[in-house]
Parts: sequence; C-alpha cells; structure tokens
Amino acid sequence: MALVPPGPGPHDLPLATPAFYVLATSLGLFVLMLFLLLHYYPKRKLGLEGYLDAAGVSLGFLVFGVILVVALATHDPHGNGTAYALYETILTGYWLAFAIPVVTVGSSVQARSRGTIKWMLPSMGIAVAMFFGLFAYYYAMT
Repeated sequence: MALVPPGPGPHDLPLATPAFYVLATSLGLFVLMLFLLLHYYPKRKLGLEGYLDAAGVSLGFLVFGVILVVALATHDPHGNGTAYALYETILTGYWLAFAIPVVTVGSSVQARSRGTIKWMLPSMGIAVAMFFGLFAYYYAMT
C-alpha cells in the first residue's frame, strides 16, 4: 500500500466525538487560563513567564492537534487512509500523552540549565518519531 496525500476516501472523520471535545476543551482551558492571568495580573511578568514555562509546550501540541484534526475533517469529511491515520494519531490521545511530557521535560531541562544541556531538540525528535510510529500503525490498520 503506497502512502498517498490526505484526501477523500471511505473513512469518516467526524469532529462530533468525545475525543475531539476533550482536545478542544483542553486547549480552551489553557487559553482561558492565559486570558485570566493577563486580565487580572497584567503587569506580572514572572506570572506570565511561569505560565509559558509550564504550559508553552502543551499549548503548542494542543494547537497543532486541533488545527490538524479540524483541517482534515473539514477538507475531507470522508478521508483516505492517510487522513484517517493522521486523525487517529491525534484523537486517540496516545501520542499527545507521550509527546507533551517528553518535550516539556526536555524544554525545562534546557531552560533551567540556561541552554548548557541541549535536550529540547532531542526530545522533539523523540516526539516526532513517536508521531510517525503511531501514524504508521494506524495507516497499516486501514
């Protein structure tokens, strides 16, 4: 089976699923927390730095996940095997549950060591490898 770009196919890609609601709600809560922090403590630079230090990686992954799933589902509500594998990789949650803590630790170690311990890029590499591993698994299941 050759890998083809995402496109129309036989697999339903609905947004009206509990998994998507959890993903979107998680992102919404992070954004709400940021809004409340900026609204109630507008001049607290350390508070904002702490928020971004703790939530920056999570926000990045959640934004990526929501954008990818929404793009797939709106472009082709019935996707091919590639679209389905990408959709499942995000919405099953296994990849996010693995990647977010790994990259958060890598980012934190590098930030706290003031860049002397270079763990950010390797941790991102591990997260990307896990993404493609899960993608390959779901693609093989189609």
